[in-house]
Parts: sequence; structure tokens; C-alpha cells
Amino acid sequence: MVTLNIHRSSLLIGLAIVAVSVLALSIPVCGAKEFVTVESVDLICETVYGTDMIKNGSQVSIKVVLSNFSKEIEGYTELIFYSDPRLGVPYPGVSIDGIPKAYPFIIDPRTAQKVTVTMIANAPEVNKRTEEPIVFLNITQKIKEQYPVHEIKRHVSSEAIEDAIAAVNTAKTELEKAQEAIANATEAGINVADAKKTFALANEHLNNSQSLYNEGRPEQALLEAQLAIDSAKEAKGEAEAAIGGKTKGNITLVVAVVVIAVVAFLVLTKKRRKKRKIY
Repeated sequence: MVTLNIHRSSLLIGLAIVAVSVLALSIPVCGAKEFVTVESVDLICETVYGTDMIKNGSQVSIKVVLSNFSKEIEGYTELIFYSDPRLGVPYPGVSIDGIPKAYPFIIDPRTAQKVTVTMIANAPEVNKRTEEPIVFLNITQKIKEQYPVHEIKRHVSSEAIEDAIAAVNTAKTELEKAQEAIANATEAGINVADAKKTFALANEHLNNSQSLYNEGRPEQALLEAQLAIDSAKEAKGEAEAAIGGKTKGNITLVVAVVVIAVVAFLVLTKKRRKKRKIY
């Protein structure tokens, strides 16, 4: 029994060692790629109200401080920078421990304490919100392979562009409401020809707005979207008024029938009373 317990203990220890080995192999290697620390990031820019999108044509100032370069790196390491070509800034300013550094940005991790990256650029002039965020600064560290360090990217837009987009979305919502009101009236057998004409006009204004936006004319797109909103609301009102008119007419008819019935009953009753008095 003692021998059996010893064998079991050895087996359990062996399994534990294997489990630890497997766990060590399964740990993500991303931790090994952290060869530098992003100490601080400062982004100074003008944004479009209520968003984190950068205003088109505005100045953007970036400062990134890197420190704690891994001493395990053999030899030198290189920092690679990328910015969207529309910014017109091929390379940011780089200083190592306060000393400006020119391209290529080769660093000795054994001696470098702190690297400061600065960049000033103007956001591109756009007439539509950028479909994808613009990369203002991407920092990659190259050792034997390339490892991402930090990236700053934002959409670029303007107040006029965002106002146009918001108005288009509102117009779509109002058109849906109008369409529902027209559908309800049609199902009730009510003629809503006027509402349908107004709805078609609203839809035309919406299509014009979207076309103008795609052409990069947000101010004109906004005006057309507002016309679409007004026409959609008018169409909805016409459809609801038609439903209300028929309902009111039905009520009036019912009341009239009731009144006639009451009058007829009173007249008939009065005649019966007169006959009784005669006899």
C-alpha cells in the first residue's frame, strides 16, 4: 500500500509538471512584445461638437513619450512612423533623452531612457465625413520583426457635415411615420391622394439631399433634408386628417340617425296620445 501511494504521488507530480508546461506554452506571446512603455499621450485638437471627430482643416498637436525600453533586446531597435499622406507630414519630431534625432530613428535600448515624439499637422479639408478614421500617427517598433507601439486615428468631419447627416436621418424617420399613416388610411378605405403626393415630394427632397451630400455639398444637402422633413410631416398630417375627417363624419351620421329616430318616436307617441283622447 505504501508503494502504491508513492507511485500515485509521483504520477500526480508528473501530471502537475506537464500541466504547468502546457499552461506556460499557452500564455499569449503579446506580453513578450512589450519592449517599450507608452508613458504618456497628449492629443490637442479641435473636435466637432458632441463627438471625438476632428474638425476639418483644424490644427492637431500630438506628443507621445516612450520609456522603459527592454534591455533584453540584442543590438539596436528602430522606431517606424506612419501618418496619412493627406497630413503632409512625412516624419514627426523625435528626440532621445532631449537630443533631437534624425531619420532613421535607431535607438540603443541599453542607454535610451526616454523618447519623445511630437507632431503638428492640419487635419485634411473634407466635404464629407471620412469613411474610415484617418491615421494621424502610428508608431511601430522594429527589432527582428515589427511590433505595434501606439496609434492615434480619428474621423474628420465638420459641423455642417454632421448637421446634414443628422437632418437626413431625421427626414428618414419622418418619412417612415408618414408612410405608416398613409398605410393606415389606405387600409381603412380612405382616399389619401393628397398625402401620397406630399409624401412623394418629401421622398424627392430626401434623395436630392443624399445626392448633394455625396457630391460634397453639405450645406445644400441640409436645406433639402429640412424640406424633406417638412413635407413628410405635412404628408403625415394630411393622412391623419383624412382619417379624422371620416371618423368625424361617421359620428355625425350616427348622431343624425339617432336624432331622427328620437324625433320620430316622440311624434309617434304624441299621435297615439291624441287618438286616445278622441275615443
